[in-house]
Amino acid sequence: MNDSNILNSTERLLNTIRGETPQPAPKPSKSEKPPQQAISLKTNINHSLTAGVFIGEDSVSLVLTGERKQGEQKELIKWTHARIPEHLDINSNQFPFFLKSMLTEFLGKHKKVAIWTAIDSKHLKLRNIIIPDLHDSKIPNAALWGLKKEFEIDAQKEIFDFEFIGDTQVNGIKKKNIVAFAGDKKQISFLNQLFSTAGFPLTGITAMPFALQNFIWTALIQVDSSPIIIVNIARDYSEISCLSDKGVLLTRTIKTGAYSLVEELTGTLDKPVKESEITRILSSEIGRNSPEFQSIEQSANRLLGKLIRTGDYCSHNYAASEPVSRFLFFGETDNCQAFMEYAAEQIPSKIEKFSPFDDQSVPLLIKMPVGAQERNTIIPALGIALSEEAHTPNFLYTYLQKNINAKYKKMNLLIAAAALACLIVCIAVWGGLKSMEKNEITQKTVIENQLAQYNPIVTQALLSKTIAEAKKKSDMINRYAHDFLCLAIINEICSLTPEKIFITSLDSSFIKDDPQKEDSAKANKNERKKKRSVTIKGIVKTEFTDLESTLTGYVIRLGDSPLFGDILLEDKEIEKKAESTVLKFTADMEIL
Repeated sequence: MNDSNILNSTERLLNTIRGETPQPAPKPSKSEKPPQQAISLKTNINHSLTAGVFIGEDSVSLVLTGERKQGEQKELIKWTHARIPEHLDINSNQFPFFLKSMLTEFLGKHKKVAIWTAIDSKHLKLRNIIIPDLHDSKIPNAALWGLKKEFEIDAQKEIFDFEFIGDTQVNGIKKKNIVAFAGDKKQISFLNQLFSTAGFPLTGITAMPFALQNFIWTALIQVDSSPIIIVNIARDYSEISCLSDKGVLLTRTIKTGAYSLVEELTGTLDKPVKESEITRILSSEIGRNSPEFQSIEQSANRLLGKLIRTGDYCSHNYAASEPVSRFLFFGETDNCQAFMEYAAEQIPSKIEKFSPFDDQSVPLLIKMPVGAQERNTIIPALGIALSEEAHTPNFLYTYLQKNINAKYKKMNLLIAAAALACLIVCIAVWGGLKSMEKNEITQKTVIENQLAQYNPIVTQALLSKTIAEAKKKSDMINRYAHDFLCLAIINEICSLTPEKIFITSLDSSFIKDDPQKEDSAKANKNERKKKRSVTIKGIVKTEFTDLESTLTGYVIRLGDSPLFGDILLEDKEIEKKAESTVLKFTADMEIL
């Protein structure tokens, strides 16, 4: 155990729940080593903090990662591992309090932390499949049907999602490579509720193959096009994950685990082997040719045979017959040198112990666990802590939620664009109004400057007086014009009448205008003619051939006068006399 304070505080909490008086934790003797302080010496890693929580059958492991600067590679900040008390299990009502105690003390001052966990592979159905080159909207259905060909999928009991790997060519035809998977909805809901009850809501729930995939995406494991296989030999089973530079190719869980290896060594199943015994048996103390290893060699051979067949199947079906380049082991057999040597003899590919934190080029600043028990849980917790929404599948944020959020984002963009357009229009209107206001102020200034040149200063009283005087003068002019209109008409007629035309009579009608009738829109034009008109009678004396032309020219000259309007020849008659021939006429002229 690496953080005894967490376990002690949890035990005190559980004692309180049971009504027992908490006892002070015993002080370690001088001969005991102090617990390992698994904390980074660097304190400036505060960006994109992510906590990975791995809950095993009898322990809980926590790993915290972060970035020095935004966008840089994640670094491990600290880790801890604690045994679950014997009187507790994950289904206990008190387990959320145990989990809350661990997370509270582990995270400490760090508040904005994304918390991730993972479901076990036994709750996962996964296949790497090839589908036709379809439109993005049709990929989910194609992925679901492709997964249903391999597994029985119940939409009520499982959550479906998929991960797009990339485009590929099959016999010269473009297709899409995807990983389709489904997780147990009950297990996902249980984990989500567990952390919510503990007061630390989850950011994401992934699966163990994707947690191991995170080591590739973050370059903690260097992988090329050749697939690799990571084998986790746990207590009761072994989990096999086949990965490449494109992601997860295949995952498989087999029932042969560490317990199966030591069954023959212990000789009976009636007396279960304790964890400490398994660790001791599968240790570096067992020699390759020792009797202990010879007793587990048959079980180890069966396990390795399944690994080899899984590798061959993955290579032929998912990696274009590219052989598996490496087998990476971690779990209960980590410290069993004899088992690793035997695996190297049986498996043609390279055999390594999976230690992503042993690479000196990776900026891990703290000491990682060396014991098999701790490594078996810290490695998955570290993979979970490397999760990011950008590259890690999340059962709490599947493609359905992504599509909904994309629609909302599109709607928000449209609303923002409309609001921006309205804002631009408002700014343009405001700018126009300000320009008009500026012009009005300029004109007002010009007028005020002009008014300032006049003396006396123009006021409303002065304007009223000036208008009254102007109106009085106008009325006087109108009165004079009306009074002497008859003289003006006689003078105008006399000046326009030529010598060949003689006016015999002049009759006029002058009725004083009524201003109200003048303003009325219903005044009749003919009525105005009768009220203001002049009738002249005359004789045209000239050559017979010029009578009509002379009269016509006379009428035109009268029409050009500003005093007369329409002219109507009411009567004309040629009269012969002894000496000559004359043209008598009568003309009615409108007075303007």
